[in-house]
Amino acid sequence: MSLHLTEAEVNELCAPLKQRAAQQRFIEHVLGIPVLGKRPDGLPLVGRSAAEQRLNNKQPVSNPGGFKWSK
Repeated sequence: MSLHLTEAEVNELCAPLKQRAAQQRFIEHVLGIPVLGKRPDGLPLVGRSAAEQRLNNKQPVSNPGGFKWSK
């Protein structure tokens, strides 16, 4: 088993989206999973453990957005 999600897994995760940039935005902003980079063909690299943690609701991987009001 690889450290990153496969192309089929990314396509399944982002069901109707086909374009790689749209998939990356969906994964980062909607799902709140950090994208580690992208392959030469544009496929977003998503860590398997980070995706499993976030999708199984064990713990939030990253802040899904918003402002940090404190200094």
